[in-house]
Amino acid sequence: MSVQNCEDNEREAVIEAYLAQPIDWINGPMLEVRLFRSDHDSLCLKISHLCMDGAGVKEFIRLLAALYTRLYERESYHSIHQEMMEGKQGFRDQAPLFAAAGITDISSAFHQHVETASLWSFPSSSQDNLTPVIAMRSMEPHHTEKLINRTKAVGATINDGLLAAYFRSIAKQAVYMEPRTKRKAIGMTIDLRRYLPSLTTGALCNLSGMEMPEIELNEGELFETTLEKVKRAMDTIKESKPGMSSAAGMEKMAAMPFSTARAVMAKQHEMACQQKMTLPLMTNFGVISEHDIQFGACYAVKGFMTSPIMYAPFFCMGASSYRNILTLCVGYHTPAVSEHEVSRLLDDMMMELTK
Repeated sequence: MSVQNCEDNEREAVIEAYLAQPIDWINGPMLEVRLFRSDHDSLCLKISHLCMDGAGVKEFIRLLAALYTRLYERESYHSIHQEMMEGKQGFRDQAPLFAAAGITDISSAFHQHVETASLWSFPSSSQDNLTPVIAMRSMEPHHTEKLINRTKAVGATINDGLLAAYFRSIAKQAVYMEPRTKRKAIGMTIDLRRYLPSLTTGALCNLSGMEMPEIELNEGELFETTLEKVKRAMDTIKESKPGMSSAAGMEKMAAMPFSTARAVMAKQHEMACQQKMTLPLMTNFGVISEHDIQFGACYAVKGFMTSPIMYAPFFCMGASSYRNILTLCVGYHTPAVSEHEVSRLLDDMMMELTK
């Protein structure tokens, strides 16, 4: 835990610069907490993805706020810890996940994805990944409410709406692997806690999977047309235990010798860098909280989560909401990825989501 003083008018820039600084993977720590003190204090948590995923971070925030508040009210840490841990045994592996989903043969849950969609990517150059950067845009509550109503009108979710906007916006800038088809895909993270009876592992961990919704995207079509396509693609995915195939794939990799698994990952990374081509990703962290999170006598009036800072050509769009304020975030490296192009993408997405 550390404290940094700053002027109120520079607070956002200082925070973004701090969040963009890489964690020391070798010497740690894997979790950093820093309070930025100005006219409006900001609490920042910087967490390695090795420790937990987005859903785990949300659990951690709720736990931290509850613990802080009870200590502020002068309860003893020993009694709080005893109450929180009584009768609870968490886990960090995937075995209880497969058991809860009724899967006894893990290999049967793994399905190789058939490559039917164009391989496309956000544009990047051959220049080095030198400087980590974070870019964000936020949507006010009345626009978020409008988006919710807009998606509900066709039986879709707000996640479908975000995906539709991402498909449409990135298509304006993307580079493609030839031969190109009309079908395009985006990789999307799935919170696998949905299969657990209590919707939590009882421990802070990384328990997420991946799906790749595909749609046929035509130039000039209306947003609602793209949204309906995304909804149909997501409905199909939801019929077959979303995310479980990728979880099974991780189990297969875990069974390999470490040197073999490392070679597989290195080959995939090398191929992506040589081709300057990889599937665009989206991670929807979801709702951090619909109401103010309380830390003792203080209430958090704003909140957001940032997506991992990716090395080009890897590219990930993150979305989160707090008190009905929706925030989009991209973490990337310059000069390999253009700040102007990222800004244009975020502006296009905001226009699609708010019009």
